[in-house]
Amino acid sequence: MTYPSIARPKASFVALAGIAAGLIAASAAGAQQGGQPPDFTRLGAEPAGPGNAPRSMRANETMIPVQAGTYVLGRDDGPDSERPAHSVELPGFRIDRTEVTNAAFAEYLDALAIPVAQAFDGGQASRTALSDESAALLMEEQRGSGLYPIIALDDPQARIGYSGGAFVPNPGYADHPVTETTWAGARAYCIWRGARLPTEAEWEAAARGAEADLYPWGNAAPDRTRAFVSRQTGVTAPVGSHPAGATAAGVQDMSGSLAEWTSSLKRPYPYDPSDGREAPDRAGERVTRGGDYIYDADAATLTATHRDGFSNAPGRGHRHIGFRCAADTGAG
Repeated sequence: MTYPSIARPKASFVALAGIAAGLIAASAAGAQQGGQPPDFTRLGAEPAGPGNAPRSMRANETMIPVQAGTYVLGRDDGPDSERPAHSVELPGFRIDRTEVTNAAFAEYLDALAIPVAQAFDGGQASRTALSDESAALLMEEQRGSGLYPIIALDDPQARIGYSGGAFVPNPGYADHPVTETTWAGARAYCIWRGARLPTEAEWEAAARGAEADLYPWGNAAPDRTRAFVSRQTGVTAPVGSHPAGATAAGVQDMSGSLAEWTSSLKRPYPYDPSDGREAPDRAGERVTRGGDYIYDADAATLTATHRDGFSNAPGRGHRHIGFRCAADTGAG
């Protein structure tokens, strides 16, 4: 199966307009008819490097290694979606220490050279500031619009705006986890950075460790020192601000804060990567993991085994969903 044709070799206003025009049609088909997601990796972003993406490159450098081995996924004493407990063999990989921040994601948006006519604050993107082609990449508008953007900067909970010729986080939110990215937008960012989204199995292995703990920090119940939960829309916390909730290896914010996109389609356990759930061009909801700060915010849903995240629609932005990246051992 091929992706919708939205490719071009390099960014320019004229070429981007052509790409986005095709993207509008492809996104409408995907959003309204359950079609395949758009492939934003083919937009021709300026390659990431220390000069234009210092925060993203730093995230690559500080990834946490997860050793190859046998890991237990799921549990037999949990909800049906988490059953059965089963073992999987995973090769070694690396995973981000924290969730991707607004400042890091803004670096990617700048690398795309998306035309913007006037400044706007995060959450206030509009057709006044954006052409139809640019809006197709940065706005979701009302449900049923048919748009499948990279990120929904028109949603009030978005925290990235545009000022001085660049995408910038709202004041005070540079180090908060980025919200309102679609699944395809999150995937494209990770690939641009020289990484990828983690599979659901990798995410759970990194969160539970070799001992298959119930929570990233062990088996004790969550509290305010371990997991960020505000239960207030838009009230997030800087990444890495709850070190007591880190895994033994040092991966932070895997419980609470934002739920996190994985590469995996939402399909039953046992996990089987050969059954098509890891195909990036297939339609369907994608698994989010980790609970979140507002909806899945109690002890039962902040576990490292929770698979029934509140809303998994891949083509829209969400106030409670972010992501982190992973990479093969030795990559990057």
